[in-house]
Amino acid sequence: MEQKYSYPWYISQFQQAKKDAESLILSVNETQFLQPPSEGKWCIAECFSHLINYGNLYYDNLATGIKNPATTEQIQRPFAPRWLVRKLVHWFEPPYKIKLKTVSAMKPGPVSGFDRMQLVDEYLSLQDRFIALLEEGRHNHADLEQTKMNHPLISILKMSLTETFALAEAHQRRHQWQAQQTLQIIEV
Repeated sequence: MEQKYSYPWYISQFQQAKKDAESLILSVNETQFLQPPSEGKWCIAECFSHLINYGNLYYDNLATGIKNPATTEQIQRPFAPRWLVRKLVHWFEPPYKIKLKTVSAMKPGPVSGFDRMQLVDEYLSLQDRFIALLEEGRHNHADLEQTKMNHPLISILKMSLTETFALAEAHQRRHQWQAQQTLQIIEV
């Protein structure tokens, strides 16, 4: 089993996100995909649209950081986020109890514009891009802990590559869980 926050662990998390998303999205029809569980709540399509929006922000930030990284010969070790970020990641973990307001720019568009197969393709492609970044970083001996960059939304906040990957991964699991809960509610 991979050590948490190591290259193999991150890669397996993004691979699992692909499997889970594909399984969920392909198991529903267009009506279920676009049906919110109740007024003001996100449908499955909106959950994944939001993840794609945020994921692209995280990806662009990570891609910039991985181009000129601090390096290490110890690439098999875990690259632990700082204590505060680990707490934030834990807070994102499903099942979550606290809901957060979404930044306006990251809110999903109107559901009438969503195509189930296009969304699944975009989401799977995003996971492949995250995996490719991790493989590039591992190949170049990037130190995920020592390489810092600005947070994609809060530019005054400096984060390491491992912290950004950890937040992106936890955020995805949070909303994939939300999409699964939505399906359970609408199937009743």
